[in-house]
Amino acid sequence: MGLLSDPSSGMAKAMGGIGAGLRYPNTLNVKNPASYSTVDTLTFIADLGFALQNGNFNENGVSVNARNAFIDHMAMQFRILPKVGMTVGFMPFANVGYGFSKTEPVRRDEDGEITSTITNSGSGGVRQFLGGLGWRPTKWLSVGVNAAYLSGDINHYISNTYSSSEVQSREKTYNTEMSAFRYEFGAQGTMSFSPDRSLVLGATFAPAQTLKSDTYVTDRHSVSDTVIIADAFSMPDLMSAGFTYHWKKGIIGADVSYQTWSKASFFGQKTGSDKVSAAVGYMKKPDAVSRNLLLRTSYQVGLNFSQSYFKVGDSMGPMQFGVSAGFTLPFNTSYNSISNLHVSGEYIRVQPMSKGMISENYIRINIGVTFMERWFMKLMVD
Repeated sequence: MGLLSDPSSGMAKAMGGIGAGLRYPNTLNVKNPASYSTVDTLTFIADLGFALQNGNFNENGVSVNARNAFIDHMAMQFRILPKVGMTVGFMPFANVGYGFSKTEPVRRDEDGEITSTITNSGSGGVRQFLGGLGWRPTKWLSVGVNAAYLSGDINHYISNTYSSSEVQSREKTYNTEMSAFRYEFGAQGTMSFSPDRSLVLGATFAPAQTLKSDTYVTDRHSVSDTVIIADAFSMPDLMSAGFTYHWKKGIIGADVSYQTWSKASFFGQKTGSDKVSAAVGYMKKPDAVSRNLLLRTSYQVGLNFSQSYFKVGDSMGPMQFGVSAGFTLPFNTSYNSISNLHVSGEYIRVQPMSKGMISENYIRINIGVTFMERWFMKLMVD
């Protein structure tokens, strides 16, 4: 399905992407819908993020750089009932975009050398339109649910061509359009030890399901043959758990998640591998009443690790390691608005586990803006 996107927003990206146990007032966290109940009665939140990325790809001493920019997420959050917050948003779920080729000699005859060129390319992706509710029935417990509509298309192309017209070429294409509704449930429990110290425990679960898809596999060799595959794609069970510990000057937290991709289907085949991910993060809390801008700014750092969700033949796919750091700068746009600018940097290393695979290094700059408007404040006229 391509590269899976991280739905973390703003502050959480700089904290390694933690989310299951992350609960912070007026902060958008779609990784656990139970956190939506933190939005206060008067506030409307709009959150927008995008990223700038440089990728370096290395194979057998040959290195290539690729730069791109993309919208990371768009979401808004507000309270609809006492103790009930709502979030709606748009964000990518997976992205496909690659192209590489290899040319090598096959044989030599009286007309010269005949070469073979194998080309692989892919495009498309899956997007999700999300809506969710978070409810705090008691002081220490919050629960929530996300409902997401997934939609997209994925295209893969493989060709084997020859420099001589006497040797027949071969092309194979994989095309699919898919859609599905997907649900995720979350809970967070808060234990307070003092006015300045608390522990938040969180967990989420999204059940497996089959995607509705129209999938075609076309093989063009001596003749063209197209196979239609029913129910070609499915999603795994997604489970996560985590915590954050809060004190007057900071927050520290960790997450772990498990995804059963070995039971999921890709173009009708079960070629996936169960994925385990882990992340840790720390944030230095701001001093909200200080006149010093640096003291009113919060600072974050994080680490994360994840296994690949696919296999290469019978071998495990690459491992991914990441480190991140950033800051959240407050600014005022009007008398009733206190908004935040989130800036963070990430270094990501994708380490292959098999010989002959491409190693990948990414430098990514994440920029997000959270607008917090006091839309629901009632003014009293004396």
